[in-house]
Amino acid sequence: MEREIKYNSSIPASIQLLFNNQKLEIMKVLCLMNALSIQSNKQRKVEEILFYYSLVNFDLAYLFNNKLDTKNEFAPSPNQYFRFQTKINEILLIMSHLQFIEIKGKLSNRLDELKVKLSLPGKKFFEDNSSEYLNSLLKKYIEIYETIDYSAENVKKIKEGQF
Repeated sequence: MEREIKYNSSIPASIQLLFNNQKLEIMKVLCLMNALSIQSNKQRKVEEILFYYSLVNFDLAYLFNNKLDTKNEFAPSPNQYFRFQTKINEILLIMSHLQFIEIKGKLSNRLDELKVKLSLPGKKFFEDNSSEYLNSLLKKYIEIYETIDYSAENVKKIKEGQF
């Protein structure tokens, strides 16, 4: 039903691509997985991937840095975190199908209990398709990873949108 709505929409494809670009989101998650694998190639919880993705791509790092100038900038909305939380399942499933990542867990596990690990084909694909934009995004992910710890308290801070 949802796919029918997308194709019968009166919104031009260029606008849809701008705001709902699944391939770009896959590359951003792949970039994040590469940044995390530089530090350690261990398995990561889906919630940790969601956490770091949101900090960089939705500008939620200000919750931890307090660098927001309220006169000139609008505070980013933590609602984007929840919207992306609904998309991450499909993105990870596609990435697994492409053999970019390995997903560990049982069917009975909750989403936050699943673990994800970057595979060699995923790493090679990212390196082969790297661009200036992805390299700058990789640096941002690494910087955020080194300065903000993934913890239950920090995830709660994002979910509650504490300012």
